[in-house]
Amino acid sequence: MSKEIRKISKKLVAYFSASGVTAKVAEKLSEGVGAQIYEIRPEIPYTNADLDWQNKRSRSCIEMDDKSCRPQIANQSADVAGSEVV
Repeated sequence: MSKEIRKISKKLVAYFSASGVTAKVAEKLSEGVGAQIYEIRPEIPYTNADLDWQNKRSRSCIEMDDKSCRPQIANQSADVAGSEVV
């Protein structure tokens, strides 16, 4: 009788959430699919003023309008290479 060796799938949910809304969805998704979770954090945290979408000069509006203007990432230690599904 031969043994079947099953490779365990390595899944990772990586997310960026300035206000916390995406974090809640990422947590539910990772629980639902049995994945590890990894938060991508900006080097300089966002303030409430930074997230004021009604102010076209706020940090979040500037970053969304200009693709070359993205925040520096604080933590770059996710083991993406070790994951089969990201």
